[in-house]
Amino acid sequence: MTPARLDVLTRGLRIWQRPDGHKAASDDVVLAGLAAREQPAARRCLDLGTGKATVAMLLGVALPEAVFIGVEAYPESFALALRNIAENRLEARLAVRQGDLRDPTVLAGEAPFDLITGAPPFMPVGSGPPPSDPQRAAGRFELRGGVEAYAATAVRHLAPGGRFVVLMDGAGGARAAAALGASGLVVRRQVDVRPRPDRAPTYQVLVAAHRAAGGANAPVRETLYMRDAVGDGWSPPFAALRARLDLPGA
Repeated sequence: MTPARLDVLTRGLRIWQRPDGHKAASDDVVLAGLAAREQPAARRCLDLGTGKATVAMLLGVALPEAVFIGVEAYPESFALALRNIAENRLEARLAVRQGDLRDPTVLAGEAPFDLITGAPPFMPVGSGPPPSDPQRAAGRFELRGGVEAYAATAVRHLAPGGRFVVLMDGAGGARAAAALGASGLVVRRQVDVRPRPDRAPTYQVLVAAHRAAGGANAPVRETLYMRDAVGDGWSPPFAALRARLDLPGA
């Protein structure tokens, strides 16, 4: 397994990650940015399948008064998360628990969370050849459950009035909506994230809340373009999202 290297995450944060492993990417930026926009007053945040703690660290920039807990099962990713917390001196605001998010004892005794985030793996085991790197395989294949497991965990720990923000691949919105509904949550917003106006969605982000008595209205549908029509620069909404996360070049 290749050793980790120290890379730039934001203008103020650095991240230890493996060059051949599961690296910080646009999905982390999209999830953190949209979650911060959705719940700007959140004070207690939970990141499921936190990996190296990328999303939690990005959210910490946008939500400077919040505290965070991450849950991660894969040992190497958990070790990198601890290293990143120490590197950026975030011990007072960010803690990571090692364990399977399906295990109810991992978060036993924790108070409810205002904001819960997650980017579950979306490929069932056997649906394709896994990456040779085990860390990348753990981030892509449902070795410990998919969005259904994330939704079941989120509903147990979401505060009244809280939001669960989940990122799926571009074709995963219907499955995620079904999983959220089955768990007792209702989708309030769905965002199709497209790289350019002429491209299919790369990601779908769903924002869910506890089901209100008497049902709920249809979710608000939204499209976020990462690049403008020309394709050479960030779109204004995505540039604003990046700026809120203090990303280089924002």
